[in-house]
Amino acid sequence: MTSDERNTLEAEIDDATPKFENNHKTDHFILRWTNSSANTKDNIKDSSIVEQTGEFLETAWNLYETSFGRTPYIPNDATKMEVIFQNIAGIGLASPPDGPIQFDSEIWVCYPGVRQPVSAHELFHKLQYAFGFRTKHTPSENYKWFSEGTASWAEVFVWKAVSGSYKILDLFAEPDHNLYKVSYLALPYWIFFEARQKNSVNDNPLRDFLNKYDALNTSTEYPERLAYSGVINQHWAHNNVYGQADNFFALFSRCRVLGDWRNGPTGKLYPDILGPDGNKIEPTLAVIEVNLGSGDTYDPEGKVSEFGSDYYRLIFKDDADKEDITINVVGSSTGNFSYYLIWERNGQIKRESFPSALTRNYHVSYTLDLSSENSLLLIISGRDKGGDYSLTVSIT
Repeated sequence: MTSDERNTLEAEIDDATPKFENNHKTDHFILRWTNSSANTKDNIKDSSIVEQTGEFLETAWNLYETSFGRTPYIPNDATKMEVIFQNIAGIGLASPPDGPIQFDSEIWVCYPGVRQPVSAHELFHKLQYAFGFRTKHTPSENYKWFSEGTASWAEVFVWKAVSGSYKILDLFAEPDHNLYKVSYLALPYWIFFEARQKNSVNDNPLRDFLNKYDALNTSTEYPERLAYSGVINQHWAHNNVYGQADNFFALFSRCRVLGDWRNGPTGKLYPDILGPDGNKIEPTLAVIEVNLGSGDTYDPEGKVSEFGSDYYRLIFKDDADKEDITINVVGSSTGNFSYYLIWERNGQIKRESFPSALTRNYHVSYTLDLSSENSLLLIISGRDKGGDYSLTVSIT
């Protein structure tokens, strides 16, 4: 949504705001709702829905304050955060910083499974404001991977659940999404970011990220990207191959295959993530599978996005045993790539290689021993550019 679109939406909401004859106060919030609006979609008859939401918001508030060392943003002239329920174009809204949190009354009544995660999501926007988002830093182009991505991460952080299963599934179903051009779909990457950077139970890489973001000068271009890469550099040893944003993303591309994108030094984070229907979400990675035998050649043209990945599983026929496989990738002269190879035997991983020094073209040959490895997963990821490439795989 552009700034003009956002302003138009907010003006329309202001014009359509009903009188709120009911209110419920908690330690940090005052929640207002109506049951007498001419627009029946505004109305909430059951006050326990609002009272329950107040409990959800207080749970998230306390966890944010403890984990991030700051409280969500409240205007200087207010003592409690305003929360209103009415018919809006969406599920929830927490913009502008000085405005109330808004929840859609009809959705709130009809779909109770969204109440917990959306409450955490919208309140996290208020925490982002406390760290300078919109209050200090004007959003850069393509900023929602940060703003909506981390707010979606907060749904899982607080409730181990999401308001829409697509927030987990889509980055696997379409792994070549440009990370910087997605929004809510960046959620799995932020879970990976937290898991891999977390050095102890009390460590909070997202807090480090927001602190770095807040400390940057207001004139900094893409402050969220600079802060994010700074945390990666800080948390990894100086000589570690994954201690930079490009290679760190290549590690994510590998972990999507293995299913350990939630694993880190402190163990597996959020082993069960539930959708709004209460069911466990298990993403499936989209992989191009190619069967190759003696004398076969596979030579597709491809294009990979900036911080996106293409996956090719090369499955070897019996007659390819003891033959040579040659893999050759020629990347665009304006592109930038990472390569990851995972050798498998009947679906079980046997060995891996990450030629991190090669960021454009890649060439390698092996002699196949099908008793050890009978398939190879080749991952081509875009670094800070991505780009067009040609891939040739031949068995001779």
